[in-house]
Amino acid sequence: MPIQEALLKMSMYVSLVLIVPGPTNTLLLSSGLKVGLRGTWPLVVAEALGYAIAIAVWGFFLSAFAAGRPWLYDAVKLASSVYIFFLALRMWTHSRVLQDVSIAPVRFRDVFVATMMNPKALLFSSTLFPLEAFRSAHYFAWALVVFLVVLAPIGVGWSSLGGLLTSQRAWAARTSTLLRGASLVLLMFSGTLVYSVVNR
Repeated sequence: MPIQEALLKMSMYVSLVLIVPGPTNTLLLSSGLKVGLRGTWPLVVAEALGYAIAIAVWGFFLSAFAAGRPWLYDAVKLASSVYIFFLALRMWTHSRVLQDVSIAPVRFRDVFVATMMNPKALLFSSTLFPLEAFRSAHYFAWALVVFLVVLAPIGVGWSSLGGLLTSQRAWAARTSTLLRGASLVLLMFSGTLVYSVVNR
């Protein structure tokens, strides 16, 4: 598969997973509610650094460990499909989490550590990033740039959402509907992963 096509496909799936409510997005939303986008944008940098480090560590570790274990990637794919299924259900049933976040101050370190420990990093490195990205520094650099280009507007979006929910109450219901639609797409993606393993 040409690098451009692989990276485009990666960006589509990465965006779906990044938009799911989780520890990092909840912290960004909390900060947005408290201090607005202007005071929150440095936290998007913390998110980017956390994911970049975690993806590199997981990706290069798996690439080295799976060299003599070709079944490992299939096992991780199946585990990832279960995790994505869980994310989809969580998004569908807990969409009200958007209105129930804390407005306590959020620090750069809080977002960085939460992102480093976020299971999504393992999902990105093992399933969504092309395998070739962890066999070539040049390919990895391009994949990481694409990832960060996708991450930035989503992180800013979560940071801005707090203000929208505060000033425009109607947005809360619309956001819930949007996330439920995305959860259906995630369910289909989960099934696609299982099919790709079973149909080899």
